[in-house]
Amino acid sequence: MLVDEILNNDMPPEKKDFFLSYDEFISIFWKYKGLIKERERNNNFWESTNNNLKLAYEQLHEKEQELEYAYALIRDDLALANKIQKILLPSTLKELENKIDIDIVIYNKQLTEVGGDYYDYFRTKSNNYAVGLFDISGHGVSAALVMVYLKSQLMQALNIYTSPKKIISYVNEISLSFLREAKKYATVNFVLFEKNLIRYICGGGNGFIINKNKTEYFIKKDSFLGLRNIKFSEYELPFNKGDLLVLYTDGIIEAQNNKGIDFSAKRLHRIMQDNFDKPLEKILENCINDYKKFRSKDLDDITLILLRKKD
Repeated sequence: MLVDEILNNDMPPEKKDFFLSYDEFISIFWKYKGLIKERERNNNFWESTNNNLKLAYEQLHEKEQELEYAYALIRDDLALANKIQKILLPSTLKELENKIDIDIVIYNKQLTEVGGDYYDYFRTKSNNYAVGLFDISGHGVSAALVMVYLKSQLMQALNIYTSPKKIISYVNEISLSFLREAKKYATVNFVLFEKNLIRYICGGGNGFIINKNKTEYFIKKDSFLGLRNIKFSEYELPFNKGDLLVLYTDGIIEAQNNKGIDFSAKRLHRIMQDNFDKPLEKILENCINDYKKFRSKDLDDITLILLRKKD
């Protein structure tokens, strides 16, 4: 029986069938040596592979530690940015309430640690008071930085002009190149209070006044801040005792339920109308509760401001 025949069998041969010549013995010898070398090559390969895997794991672990450290820095920076933004956004408008005899409630929720919704109250050179609500496109850190920039330009404009039209037109003109470079824009509602009326600018913003008889919606003919070099239009609406002024960003009306249906401005308006006679805090509570039950998740920053002229 030849060597190859023996090795190809599943079982060793019977003793009576076994006969091995010298040449066949030499063949077995070299096959054995070949198997030894093959095993050594395999051992070297797997040892090298294991060493490479060990090195790769160590490098991966090192990178994970570096990423964890970087994430920790980012979290700390975002936490600080969140604190700074809260300082820039007034938690209440109590001072304004006392100055112009109105009640105010606010709901503000940023989608991330920092966001692009900006609201504040202002005093003009003519000693009138105003409320501004801005919605910078997008959200997150970039929107928050643009918010800070617009706040500084707005404060500068208030030192120069008194009318809403001139104030917002100045902010748009001086901010245009910056906003284009940053590829950002902002909606604006700027409302100045006078005796029994408001004067307002609406550049892509959202607002309306409700009284017992009707609802007056803001005229929305002007473009957003940062889109075109234009002079904004100024409008007036009566604002008498008991009237409800509503200002909001589109985060609430564009939120969707699990069927892809928008919350919608119509739904928001109906809630305000149905709850008009209730206390201001209750109106806001009912609105936000309805919103939270409706939407599947938040998609944008949300700001809702309710202002009522005191009786």
